[in-house]
Amino acid sequence: MKWMNQGPVINMEEDREKRIGTKKGMDWEPDKDNGFMDKNRQVLYESFLDIIRDLTDIAHKIAQVEEEKAAAVSLKHHELLEGFMKREQAGILKLRGLDQHRIRLAKRLGWDSLTFSQILEEVNLGQKEYLKMLFRELEQELMQLIQWKELAERIINVRIYELLITVERKTGIPYDNTRTVHLDECSYVNLCDRYI
Repeated sequence: MKWMNQGPVINMEEDREKRIGTKKGMDWEPDKDNGFMDKNRQVLYESFLDIIRDLTDIAHKIAQVEEEKAAAVSLKHHELLEGFMKREQAGILKLRGLDQHRIRLAKRLGWDSLTFSQILEEVNLGQKEYLKMLFRELEQELMQLIQWKELAERIINVRIYELLITVERKTGIPYDNTRTVHLDECSYVNLCDRYI
């Protein structure tokens, strides 16, 4: 323990004040590590916040499309499906692009391998509360999106099943309980060969 007694004893409060004093007049913002964040990091941080807000917004819009799609299919407005699919695909592409941008920003901020919970531990208290709120909103929108997507898929699967039953009845194509076609019993062989 001799090495601890070597050299001057540093007063942590004085050292902090000295560092703060040398940074006055510069473009610095509060940060967790040393109390200040340089302008470049502040710009990156603000861009990261914008991306999180944009991700939340696009997730909300895709969830709305899924909700509208579920309603249209349940009302048998199948002609609207193509429009919903196009809007959904455009939203998903935008979501992927935003997420790639979020990953790049997180890397530049030193958060590339961190979860949202871990990021909250890396920021100061003021930033933490705001980020926590943004992350919670994003999580809620993503959960809504998943719920509406699953509901829309279930309704579409029911409609497909109904369509298959209708086709079976009208064409006389023999299916067994596992929905397998027996071509040797099929009187409409050309239809079976072409579509099944």
